[in-house]
Amino acid sequence: MWIFFYKIRGKLPAAILKQIYFAFVLPYLLYGIELYANIAPTHINKLIVLNNKLLRILQNKTYSYPVKRLYRNYNTLPIPDLFYFQFSLLVYKYVHCKQILPTSFINYFTMNNMIHSYNTRTQNDLHFGTVNTNLGKRSLKFKASNV
Repeated sequence: MWIFFYKIRGKLPAAILKQIYFAFVLPYLLYGIELYANIAPTHINKLIVLNNKLLRILQNKTYSYPVKRLYRNYNTLPIPDLFYFQFSLLVYKYVHCKQILPTSFINYFTMNNMIHSYNTRTQNDLHFGTVNTNLGKRSLKFKASNV
């Protein structure tokens, strides 16, 4: 698979290589990122390294080139930051535009004003539930209230 990218990087202009990344790589990274990127960093590290390698190949940069600049050149985010961006986007859609959410997420989160009826500063925030395990701390509902 990598041989293909090595072969085309010298034959196509940089703008086309960037379009190839956004057309064939980024959609696969974004699909379901709210679920698969919510695991321990050691498990997702292989995917991060693979994405960094692909960006180096497409931009024709050496191994010592800074990773942050690779992402900045393509105006995209690293996978952990993509997770938080997409997750924040899901919470934003829940709070402000429920009509564009899938039906399974319409009643997924709980707002503080659903729990109590008195006015507080945080009545329009997501309800911060309690969890006792590390698995619970990685749940979407718990992370949403933190974000």
